[in-house]
Amino acid sequence: MLIFVRNRATNILALVLGLFLKIGGTSVRVINMLSNAGICVSFETIERLKVVISNDAVQHAVALLAGGDPCFVIYDNINLYLRKSQQRVFNQNSMLNITNAAVIGLSNVDPSFTDLRAKLDLQGKRINATVEDILPTPADEDHLMASFTASIAQFLVSYTPGNNKWKDRKEMAKSVAAMMPQDRPLPPEKTDARPFGVFDIDEGTKKGIIKLFKAMQERSKMSEGQWAGKNRIKQGDWLSSNNTRAAKRDRANDIDVMERLDYVDELSALWHFALNATHMLMRTHLGNSILDPTGLAAHKGMLHRVWDVNKPNYAEAKSLIRHSLIARILHCVMCAIVSFPQ
Repeated sequence: MLIFVRNRATNILALVLGLFLKIGGTSVRVINMLSNAGICVSFETIERLKVVISNDAVQHAVALLAGGDPCFVIYDNINLYLRKSQQRVFNQNSMLNITNAAVIGLSNVDPSFTDLRAKLDLQGKRINATVEDILPTPADEDHLMASFTASIAQFLVSYTPGNNKWKDRKEMAKSVAAMMPQDRPLPPEKTDARPFGVFDIDEGTKKGIIKLFKAMQERSKMSEGQWAGKNRIKQGDWLSSNNTRAAKRDRANDIDVMERLDYVDELSALWHFALNATHMLMRTHLGNSILDPTGLAAHKGMLHRVWDVNKPNYAEAKSLIRHSLIARILHCVMCAIVSFPQ
């Protein structure tokens, strides 16, 4: 304790230990007691260290944005309850509606994708599109059919009753896994992801999304001309993309590119593609549990799932869809074996 108090120039071990204890959820009183015993630094020192680490991380993200290398910003809102247990008439609870963001570098991309003028020149030309522009080609059809066949084969090998007694089952599993076609497989690369910090803004509204883009510009230390002079990819969830498009429509006649949000190229993040697909499958194939005993509604009741079908829980809905699909495939195979025993 005497050495710790006297020697303030070499407290790196105590600093690391204090940060480790804070991350582990140690209370303030315990940390301060351990600090008095010379084991770690005080709670206030740990908080100052967190601020320094956060500021350094944000500066790395700013350097990536200002460096000219291709990158994009990904963000999502976070709702944190404070003092959740104190929900009374005289409550002290509150909610933090904030947005967390990160800057991610891109590689092997066309350098012209940041050309804002080329993007704006394409506006309005969608009216010339026809149905033929989105029709799948014969190659697409062959790829989808091969994928469908491979998926069914994998289900049969994985879920057929008694498959654990099959001879050479591992080789069969490898064979059906090799049946799945690949479309331009990308080699794995290390992602350059840098945290851009937290913004005290709820990006779940049109007004919030506009404030968020303005706050990003200010944090990047760029002028409005530099920030809005390039096409910048902003990736969020489906609601964020929808709010961005709505904000662009409302500001279509504003004074400049910055205010019109022309520079924003909104993209929906990958995590919401699966969620949206699950919602669409539930809406399309739910059916009636009485009239359609093979539908998802009947399976939902059979498995005692109680979530709302209009806003299904992703994990449970995905599990139900896969369970129902596997059951139907196995039933079709059983019917085929009975009908054509040879």
